[in-house]
Amino acid sequence: MIRILLIAPFQEFLDAFVPLFEKHNATIARAEYENENYELSSVLATGTHELQSLDFEAEVVVSRGFVSSELRRQKFFVPVIEVPVAAVDLVHALHRVQKEYLCTRVAVIGAENMVMGVDRLAEIFKMEIRRYALTTREEIRGAVDAAAAAGIPVVIGGVTTCAYARSKGLHAVLVESGPESIWHSITEAKRLAYLVRKEREQNEHLVSLVNQAREGIVTLDGEGVIKLFNRAASEIFGVYPSNAIGKSFHKTLPAFSAIFPPGGPVPQKDEIVKCGEKLVSASFSGLVRAGDRNSTLIMVQDVTRVQELETRIREKVYSRGHVAKHRFEDIIGDSSRIKETIERARKFSRVDSNILIFGKTGTGKELFAQSIHNSSPRRSGPFVAVNCAALSESLLESELFGYVEGAFTGASKGGKPGLFELAHRGSLFLDEISEIPMPLQGRLLRAIQEKEIMRLGHDRVIPVDVRIIAATNCSLAERVAAGAFREDLYYRLNILKLELPSLAERSPDIPALAEHWVSFYSAQFGLPKLELSDGANRLLQALAWPGNIRQLRNVCERMTVLSQGTVIDAADVEQVLETEAVGAPACSDFDDEDEPDADAASIAEALRRSGNSKTKAAKKLGISRTTLWRRMKQVKQD
Repeated sequence: MIRILLIAPFQEFLDAFVPLFEKHNATIARAEYENENYELSSVLATGTHELQSLDFEAEVVVSRGFVSSELRRQKFFVPVIEVPVAAVDLVHALHRVQKEYLCTRVAVIGAENMVMGVDRLAEIFKMEIRRYALTTREEIRGAVDAAAAAGIPVVIGGVTTCAYARSKGLHAVLVESGPESIWHSITEAKRLAYLVRKEREQNEHLVSLVNQAREGIVTLDGEGVIKLFNRAASEIFGVYPSNAIGKSFHKTLPAFSAIFPPGGPVPQKDEIVKCGEKLVSASFSGLVRAGDRNSTLIMVQDVTRVQELETRIREKVYSRGHVAKHRFEDIIGDSSRIKETIERARKFSRVDSNILIFGKTGTGKELFAQSIHNSSPRRSGPFVAVNCAALSESLLESELFGYVEGAFTGASKGGKPGLFELAHRGSLFLDEISEIPMPLQGRLLRAIQEKEIMRLGHDRVIPVDVRIIAATNCSLAERVAAGAFREDLYYRLNILKLELPSLAERSPDIPALAEHWVSFYSAQFGLPKLELSDGANRLLQALAWPGNIRQLRNVCERMTVLSQGTVIDAADVEQVLETEAVGAPACSDFDDEDEPDADAASIAEALRRSGNSKTKAAKKLGISRTTLWRRMKQVKQD
């Protein structure tokens, strides 16, 4: 039921309106809004002062004269339909003047919409008509007094005008709204009430949706007054919506005054705001609201919740290996070998062919695989990695291809997608591909060739769009020759081959790599920034590094922890490398031909007499610590 409230200025108006409203309801509906049920309630009042205690639970108010204009001027919260004074209504009033008072001089007093056009009626009725256009009720007395002073005997106007005119001894004729005007106002009131109801329902639906949002949503008008304050904002700030809406934003939430002062421009950016004991992430943006381009939309989130959500996302995504973190820019080195390798890898990333990466342990095979993925057209897709040597044959099969519920004892309820499915539209990195069991190689070959897989325990084929990047630290060709690897699978994987240089082959990059890892661990451990001396770098470059970059990284971590100052020199490197299998220096830069020779017996005796201190032993032998360290290695090898 849609309610319409009638505020009638006099009983006759009310008596005319009600039957017409009932007749309007009985009229066959033509428009959509006429299919609704409308209920009329009414009250007699000549001014808004009489409406203070009135129940305004209606979609639309219908009134006439100054009551309508006063309601609008006070920005009344219910839309107002004014019953107009039509020309025919004035015609009837003038005809009464002529008939009842036999008068040719008359004053028409009222709002502009009432007195408009009376000049033309003066010609028709052959009367002198003076019109007095009023803007407020308070002007009525002055207009009536002016008409009386002009010797005009009859006044035409509204209820208040006629009452005052009679008190001044003048004749008065009330302008009554005719059935045409009333019928038109009923039509407009129903149409507007229907739209108001629909808009209210939409707003309630919108408010419901906004209150379901997990983010706090606040809107401000151009004066900084809160217009919307959803449930999440209430929970974040600890302020009830009823205590916020319609109030000053800065008075309600003074913490934001540090971001932008009251009356100042609102920042169009993201900010972190401390509200009491809580940190809040706030995003500000402009909002066009009801023509007010200075309105502001503020989206807020509790930083703690954001951090918790980010942690859960990271745990879920990173635990499944779906993210490639590294790019070519992360690869450290300026040697010709590494530059050539990076350029080759970049070319490979532009196409969709399978890639086989060969490199010794610790040369960065997954680093290159991730960089290729992030530089490829598949960069927005997942990067899924699996170490083929880390899983048993049965477990690797279920991980690669997935399974359905009940496929085997212990299968998860509901089944599980395989890595091929998870890597759809992305890249699948098969590390240590040489270790994949022979029985599983045939199924892997079919999945790569046909671009489709079948879960364990299922008979349905699932198409997959996956680029394969495989890696190995041994020669697959030799394993093929030995019968340990399928030849057809080898050729399917080895379309593009990328061979990574060992650390010894790119020794010019060692100082930059060592500097990077020392800086990294210094920051991680909260230590002062460390530097490596030229001697330390020359020594590091001279070693064989069978464990390649991974081994260098471990050594750098150990050097950082054991460092005593801000500079790591060759002696510090020697101390760390005493128990590290890195091979003797291969460079003559560390030999001193002028130093006396020291055989095994001399070295052993010097160490014994020095309490195993290499610095003191070297001094007794008259050689440097570097020479002592190198000759000790040679003695062990002999």
